[in-house]
Amino acid sequence: MIEIGLGIIIFTDLIMYLVFFDVILSWLNLFWLNWRPIFVSSILDPLYKNISNIIPTTFWMFKFDALIVIICIYFIQGILLSNIPWLEEEILRLINSI
Repeated sequence: MIEIGLGIIIFTDLIMYLVFFDVILSWLNLFWLNWRPIFVSSILDPLYKNISNIIPTTFWMFKFDALIVIICIYFIQGILLSNIPWLEEEILRLINSI
């Protein structure tokens, strides 16, 4: 059971890092550099599309898909860490042992 909880936490952290990377790469469009790796778009585009199907994510020319994904990830991690008390202790024990 510990492995499943830790796996979900690690997976959501990786998705959050990919979202941050995607946001930083989107800023390159300001300098006329349009570069986005295929693995990032293949992972995040379906996620952004599912979220935009549920709730509107654009306001004028701004897209808030990444922000909503990050909020959802924090929500999922908060639910896991608050409902499984030993999971937070296990994460802290693993971090301190490294």
